[in-house]
Amino acid sequence: MKKVLAIAAKEVREIWRVRLFLVLAFGVPFVMFIVFGYGISLDVEHMPFAYIDRDHSQLSARLLEKFKGRYFELREELFDPAEADRLLANGTLRAVLVIPPDFSTRIYRGGTPEVQFLIDGGYPYRALTVKGYAEAAVAAFNREIVGERLARAGYSGQPLQPVRAETRYFFNESLQSSYALIPGLIAIVLLMNPAVLTALAITREKEFGTIYNIYSSPVKKWEFLTGKIIPYLVISAINFTVIIATVKFLFHVPMKGHVVNLIPGAFLYVLINVSIGLLVSAVTRTMVSAQIVTIIVTVIPAFLYSGLLIPVANLEGEAKVVAHLYPTMHFMKIVHGVYLKNLPLSALLPQMLIMTLYFALLFTLGVMVFRKREG
Repeated sequence: MKKVLAIAAKEVREIWRVRLFLVLAFGVPFVMFIVFGYGISLDVEHMPFAYIDRDHSQLSARLLEKFKGRYFELREELFDPAEADRLLANGTLRAVLVIPPDFSTRIYRGGTPEVQFLIDGGYPYRALTVKGYAEAAVAAFNREIVGERLARAGYSGQPLQPVRAETRYFFNESLQSSYALIPGLIAIVLLMNPAVLTALAITREKEFGTIYNIYSSPVKKWEFLTGKIIPYLVISAINFTVIIATVKFLFHVPMKGHVVNLIPGAFLYVLINVSIGLLVSAVTRTMVSAQIVTIIVTVIPAFLYSGLLIPVANLEGEAKVVAHLYPTMHFMKIVHGVYLKNLPLSALLPQMLIMTLYFALLFTLGVMVFRKREG
């Protein structure tokens, strides 16, 4: 262990000597977390919409009231369809409700008037969500009208809805995407930063030629690599603490479980990622190439296959297989289990066992691929 600690101490001095490395170690993870935290959201709320009311009746006003609230933000009344098209085209509005001139007349006569809801379909997911909101608002208006008709007819029989579904949302009762996305960003930051720093640490020695001191020393490969990763485990622990505090005090995302249940999984996850860095550094010779390769094999697949933006259950075929083979998905389950579901440590053991196997495999490969001499 003296050799391992000596290498670790040397690495700490190198980190402290190069100020840019300190910025990469502590500044970049925090900035990245803030940028992603404020920039990523799947909530479809306060959508700007306007209306063209050619009826201007009490019933049309009641219909418009159904669209006011959390999901729609009423901007203005329009009078020209061409103006509605222009505002939809330039992105000022996301939807426009068009009420025909005979709207109330047809309702009073027992008919079925039609209203038009124009939606910006540039983003299909958002457009389908807005369509669902609009249909729900119209359905609520219809129930009121039918109820009034039956009341005027003296109906006092069975209720209008013999079966009514009461929906209860578990784990994220307010349905705020930030409660799932922001804790999930912990997995992204703890993935890229340790891997990149570790890859740079060894390729830096290759570029500067100091690696030859290791080639000519009696230090074993596993001792050298273990000593190299120790400082980055400490750096990742500090970053993990700062990020957990940022999630709570800056983004105000509650943790239903206890942070103690998150720490073992985070430790294993960082071990996996520094092992990825070791493996990348073993097959690259320059810091630039190591950085590019590390980002490609970590961040890009993490966004696609971790379950952060796209649920793994929605993936099909090879994509689902890749997701299950990727360690980020397993740590994402631990993060969501602690933050959203208050799962005990025993329920997280399957993921931690899989991550332990990942670390053993990757670190062993890193030791095997790393060569103590050129050629």
